Amino acid sequence: MKYNYLFFLSALLLLTGCAPDHFGPVNVPEEYSTDQVMKTSKDEVDAELKELQKLPEANYTISSEDHFHIVVYGYPDVSATNIVITPDGFLNMPLIGPVKVGGLTVKEANLKVAEELSYYVKSPKVALIPVQVTGFSFVIAGQVLRPGKYTIAIGRTRLIDAIALAQGFTSGLYQGTTFSLADLDNAYIAREGKILPVSFNKALLQGDNLHNIPLQNGDYIYVPQVMGSTVTVLGEVHRQNYVGYHEGLTLVNALSFCMGLMETHADNVKIIRGGMKDPVVYTVNITKMLEGKIKDFPLQPNDIVFVPRDGLSDWNVMVRKILPTIQAMSMLAGPFGNPSSLYYSN
Repeated sequence: MKYNYLFFLSALLLLTGCAPDHFGPVNVPEEYSTDQVMKTSKDEVDAELKELQKLPEANYTISSEDHFHIVVYGYPDVSATNIVITPDGFLNMPLIGPVKVGGLTVKEANLKVAEELSYYVKSPKVALIPVQVTGFSFVIAGQVLRPGKYTIAIGRTRLIDAIALAQGFTSGLYQGTTFSLADLDNAYIAREGKILPVSFNKALLQGDNLHNIPLQNGDYIYVPQVMGSTVTVLGEVHRQNYVGYHEGLTLVNALSFCMGLMETHADNVKIIRGGMKDPVVYTVNITKMLEGKIKDFPLQPNDIVFVPRDGLSDWNVMVRKILPTIQAMSMLAGPFGNPSSLYYSN
């Protein structure tokens, strides 16, 4: 109840225009720590990008609606292109008709098709080449015209292809001039809880193929809005949400618009500034702040406020905790980045 009262009082002061220029009484110290996430050298980035260009062996089983080219070496008349697996798991090809391959690996399916062909062709050598695999997909969200989940064509779907599938970026109109709403500087690809060192500017605008990496199952692409005017609040709050930014918005004020802190919150709150790719992380003791022992913390547009459950400090651990929530919120938000339930704090 004490916390909720403090949140209400803070919001009331700001809404009535009574907030002073400073953040608390003069004798209250301003106390926070900052951490610059260690930057990777250009040589290390290039080495990682070269590794990302190498596709690992696809470990999956065949599903309905998968597309394959089937090559029978030395017998082009028996080979087939763009064969679609039926809903019940069969492929149909010349000479042998339907063969059940659903649930098999590609290697197992090769052997089964070869076995069926052996009644008509001597010692056939068969290769099923995946063209489009429905079980393999990526998600793209943010400032694209069609955010959503898309199927990966193994070895053929790269970053540029993903943007094309989402039909490009959203745009706005200002004084008769159309401009892109996509912030390519801070757009990112996340894979298994890690932000990849991919530059969207280099891949899309400069044609740098090193950054135009092939996508893998589970990749998440996020394109933020340029000149965004929100603060994202995540973690141990009663309602994770976007808060509309206005001049003078503070940490306590933003938390009040998310219905306050949960009892399970840790003392130290993290404020991530500068985007997920090149952030500065501020650590603020919210308990001391609510007790009036330190000043409130002024926020900036596009800040991410993360209230952890524990005292985590490692950046990679924080990213793994934050990304799934950002993904879920951005998918609900649609192409313009803010859900209909956005709280405006001005």
